[in-house]
Amino acid sequence: MTTISEDRLRLERLLPARREEVFAAWTEGPSMARWMSPLGHAEVEIDLRVSGRFRVVMVGDDMRIEHTGTYLEVDPPRLLSFTWQSPYTGPEPSVVTVTLTEDGNQTRLVLVHERLPKNQVDAHAGGWGSMVDRLETLLGLPVRLDDDHP
Repeated sequence: MTTISEDRLRLERLLPARREEVFAAWTEGPSMARWMSPLGHAEVEIDLRVSGRFRVVMVGDDMRIEHTGTYLEVDPPRLLSFTWQSPYTGPEPSVVTVTLTEDGNQTRLVLVHERLPKNQVDAHAGGWGSMVDRLETLLGLPVRLDDDHP
């Protein structure tokens, strides 16, 4: 379920994996490279610590869109918060907060993206929705030893 307001979106999804697995999918480059783009794959660089920076380049269908940010909170496996800047987020960084809670053998993900330009909220809701769909599919797949490549 996704709700949007003037400069904010909230996406909630029940994912088919334990909270530690979901947190790892958000914080390990090879895993992120497989789902952190609505199409294709992503090139990912991560310095996972408070004040650490990341860079995600979404690659697919003749597009390359760079996103950068800084980690604000890192509380494994419960919470991840970071700034998010791209050509579509305006001059000031937006902020993404991902909260993970256990729900039986599954994980409830709540993603809040705020401080977005008003004309970009719908597009980001669609983008995050597509990427979380891809994450859900990835988490539901059996693990293989060669799964570290996009």
